[in-house]
Amino acid sequence: MTDSPDTEHAADPSIDSQQSADEELIMFLERDQLVFDTARPVPRARLGARASAALWALRVFVVVVSAMVIYTFVSQLAH
Repeated sequence: MTDSPDTEHAADPSIDSQQSADEELIMFLERDQLVFDTARPVPRARLGARASAALWALRVFVVVVSAMVIYTFVSQLAH
């Protein structure tokens, strides 16, 4: 199967070589070394204003829907 021109430019050869080197290294790690390496914290992603607003809107939506579900459950217990 041949790559389309779009996928050729999207894949960076240096990233591919780094990923293959990381995968090869994982094969030689002991279990505790692998756990230690994968347990490292990842820094917070820097989000734009729109993405941050969308996540806050999603949080508010979840709280409102959760309140509705709890209210419905409690009201159905009374009947």
